[in-house]
Amino acid sequence: MLDTPAARTAREPAAALPGPATVTVTTTYEHTVVAIAGDIDLAVTAQVQERLHNELRLRPEALIIDLTDVAFCSSGGLSVLLEAVTTAHGGGLPCAVVAAQRAVLRPARLLRLDRHLPIHPTLADAETWLSLVAQLR
Repeated sequence: MLDTPAARTAREPAAALPGPATVTVTTTYEHTVVAIAGDIDLAVTAQVQERLHNELRLRPEALIIDLTDVAFCSSGGLSVLLEAVTTAHGGGLPCAVVAAQRAVLRPARLLRLDRHLPIHPTLADAETWLSLVAQLR
């Protein structure tokens, strides 16, 4: 019988960004979750972009960008999100986005980014989707 590795969990404390936004990174054996809370606007887009690129450089098994607690997302924030997802997919890294609130979904739909972003309504849905993607690899 083979031993399967135990799930490793590391949680990085929330990093305060300028303004009322925070980023929390949680890493497990299966994936890394970058959870953003607050407003993704001009004041924080560069820091969000840098954080997402840093996580992509670490090459997790999969990346989930959790926007569940985002109250506002500017077009610049959506651009950063699209860039991160495109970079992940281009590097063969499965990536999913979690968002169910109007602040993210409405501009994504208006700009037709929902055709390019793998958006899921809950973290559980994103995890299920990523597990299916992993089985296809």
